[in-house]
This record gives sequence, C-alpha cells and structure tokens, in this order.
Amino acid sequence: MVKRRFVRNTVIVLLSLIVLSCQKEEEVDLSNINLLSVRFLKANNPSLGSDIELNFDNEDTFSSFVPYGTSIESLIASYEFEGYSVQIDGEEQTNSVSSNDFGKERTVSVLDEGGNGKDYSIRLHYHTGLPIVFLDIFDPESVPREQYISAEVSVYGGLDFLDIDDTTIEIRGRGNSTWMGGQVEKKPYQIKFSDKQEVLGMAEDRRWVLLAEHYDRSMIRNKLSFEMGNMSNFDYSPQGEYVELFINDQPKGTYVLAQKVEEAKNRLDIGDNGYLIEMDQRHRVYGDDVYFEPPIFRQRAQKFSWLDTIFNIKEPADIQYNTGEYAEIENFVNAFEEVLFGNNFKDPEAGYRNYIDFDSFIDWYLINEIGKSVDAYGYASVFFSYVPGEKIKMGPIWDFDLSYGNADYNPQAFYPTGNWINKHPWIERLLEDDYFKQKVIERYTYFYDKRDDFMDLIDQFSHQINRSQALNYELYQNLGQEIWNNSSAVFQTHEEEVEYLKNWLFERITWMNGNL
Repeated sequence: MVKRRFVRNTVIVLLSLIVLSCQKEEEVDLSNINLLSVRFLKANNPSLGSDIELNFDNEDTFSSFVPYGTSIESLIASYEFEGYSVQIDGEEQTNSVSSNDFGKERTVSVLDEGGNGKDYSIRLHYHTGLPIVFLDIFDPESVPREQYISAEVSVYGGLDFLDIDDTTIEIRGRGNSTWMGGQVEKKPYQIKFSDKQEVLGMAEDRRWVLLAEHYDRSMIRNKLSFEMGNMSNFDYSPQGEYVELFINDQPKGTYVLAQKVEEAKNRLDIGDNGYLIEMDQRHRVYGDDVYFEPPIFRQRAQKFSWLDTIFNIKEPADIQYNTGEYAEIENFVNAFEEVLFGNNFKDPEAGYRNYIDFDSFIDWYLINEIGKSVDAYGYASVFFSYVPGEKIKMGPIWDFDLSYGNADYNPQAFYPTGNWINKHPWIERLLEDDYFKQKVIERYTYFYDKRDDFMDLIDQFSHQINRSQALNYELYQNLGQEIWNNSSAVFQTHEEEVEYLKNWLFERITWMNGNL
C-alpha cells in the first residue's frame, strides 16, 4: 500500500512539473506592448475648442475632462503605441479616422501580431464630471410651488450611472425659504415620473427631489448627513447624488438629486397602513394637508414662543379628517405623550419604553445633535413613523443645509459647543431618564469613532464637486456674500467653506464626547 501511494504521488509531481514547464514556454513577452498616449485633436473633432491629451495613471487608465458641447458620443482619437494594432470591441482603430462613443468608460486593447496584448481604460469626464439632468420646461419662471406642471427630463449618467432618455414628467417647486418673495434665483424642485424609475443607481421610484443647496455654500451638509443616516440604525435613510442641472439647455448649477422622504418599498417601507408624520409649522402646510395638534407637545413647546407646531400626516397620502385612520394615529401619539410626560414614565413596564424604538430615537437625536440642525428641536423636517401594533420610530433624517454652524440667526445652534436638539420636548423628557441617557452615551462612541470617516467624506464630496462648484458660483455669486441664515461665517472661496465645515464638525464631535 505504501509503495503504491509513493508511485502515485511521484506521477502527480512529474505531471505538475510538465504542466508548469509548458506554461512557462507559453508565456508571452508583452513588455514591448504599450499604449503611450491618447489624444483628441481639434482638427479631427470640430466640437472641441482645443486639442486634449489624456492623463495616464501609470497603470492602465487614461482620463481627462471634455467641455460641455463636445460630441462625446462620436469622438475620433489618436493613439501613440508600441505594438501591432489598437482595437476597441474587436474593431481595429485608425488614427484620425475611427469614431467612438466615449460617453462611458471604454476598453482599448493594444495587440501584437499574434493577437496578444494589454487592455487600457479610457475615462472621459464630460463637463464637470457630474451626471447631468436636462429639464425642458415651457416657461421655467412659471413653475409653481404648490402644483405640478408637465415637463421633459433626460439624464446623462456620466461614467458611473445609466442614462435616462427623454421622458415626460411632472415638476413643481419644493421647499419654503427658497421660495419666499422670489429673491432666491436657485430654486429646488420635485419631479414625478409616470412610472417608477431607477435614477443614478438609486432604487426605482416615481418621486425625486432636486436640492438646490443655495443656503449651504459648501453644498456638502445634506450629503454628509445622508451618509451618517446610512451608517445608523434607521430602517431607511435617503440617498442623493450630485448633478449638474440644465433647464432649457441653460446651466442652473450644482444640485443634489435625492430620494423624497415617503412611504415606498424601496424607501420607508411601512406598508399601506403605516403612518409617516412630519412635525411642521402651521403656516407651512398646504391646503389639502391633513394634520393634528398634540396638546401635550404644544404645551411643552411653549418655551419657544414662535412655535406653532402641528403633526402633518404625510402617509397615508389619502387620509381624511374624522376617519378611523385619522383617529388611530392621533390617539396613539396622544397616549404616548401622556405616558412620556406622566409620573411613571421611567417605569420599564408601564412607561414610555412600550411606545418607542430605542435605536431610531437615539440615532435620530445623535445625528441631529452632532449637526445641530437648526429646525430639529421641533420646528420642521422632524419625521417619525408608526405602524399599528408596533412602536414609534424616529426618522428619516432630513434637511441639514442649516446645520453644522450654518445658521447664525440662532446662536445656540451656531456654535460647535453646547447642546441644542435636547430641547426638543420628547428628547428633553427622555434624557431625564438615566437609562435612556446612558444608552445615548454608549451609542455616541460609535459616531465618535467615525470622526475620521466623516472628514474623509467631506474631502471626497469636495473633490467630487470641485469643478462644478466653480461654475455654480459663477452663476450665483453668493460666495463672500452675507446670507440671511449666516452672515458671521462668510468666506471668499469654496475651499474655505469646506475647511470651516471640517473644523466646526471636528470641534463639535470633540466637545460632545465629554459633554453629552
């Protein structure tokens, strides 16, 4: 038996040596096969204003930017190479003759006479490198805030996302302060597709928003907060991608195309019988909105004399007053508040713990407290959901342009020291319970440990929109200009705005680590 195993193993070793020897003999020397340069010459491409030579990363990728108006779908390249031929998708390329669509990443192969070779990537960034949303509207000045009008949209997804061909949509304005008095030129919008549509890699749905970020001169605060939400314990946090917006082929600057906060399977999945509520101000609701006035909350909020907070029922969208659905949510919230502000609210069995989802309440509080979101103490954009038979969940988080030290009209929210969101009546009461407070402190360690990640995200977003922000501020010259929300931290450059955000956030996170 031993002899037979020895013979068998010897045969295996010999066969392996033969295979390795053959492989070495078949190895092809590709050291003299190289793509040396890629250029797009104006002489061959009339849509170019000048010659463009692509940058090589010294590995396998050539890249560059081409200006808006370039016929990127039919560009003629010139290649300098070592080898026998250059091919794209198996077709041999002829310098100054072969035309290709470079709107997406293309693979270029440099081959020897035997068909062996190396592959290289060509990545052409169109315009600023961001995806582009094209809106065609009969009269952009006529877009109302309250109702939809018809429009056409197409999306160039750039190098990383799918395009969307011309599609009929509906559009209306959105937001509040950016529509007051007509003094803000850069306005946010909401668009609605007739059918669910995947957009820029985000899960399909009908409704999307275009955030103008006019009052946040870094244009980073919402994106950063979305990412914090995605790191959290929320069931859902909105996503958004930077885009260039063109309306009737006129540039409108840098926007964030984001998911709308709403009930949907691909968003906040609370089913047909779930409720989505927004704490808002009475003067901000639309005529067909349905809301209720929680008496205890409103009484507790009287410390802020200007608050007229109502609970606006966003979902179900077709809810009506004086129905069983309406009574169910109103009664449950009122019952929760009676317990929360009752004498035995700390009781593990009879107290508030039966009504709230701890993870969402704590993460909602911490993310908003880190950013000191100016409205999150109970003024507006405070969302929570409730599915009958379950517990109240806070979130999704929303509306962070006036945060991270970007609202000096409220000194308590402006500076990186001091607490602010703990003045929200619910949070204020919950923090009177040492059990809840300890859970908050323990959870804060998670966000504190991610402080370097937050800084990296800010740098990443700043780099991503670097070209776009320059054009944005040529259109809207509010860099270095006082704005109603922030006349104290005013900077001349986008780079300084970003540095201010980073410094403020670092100081804020450090302060909170010892002062929650």
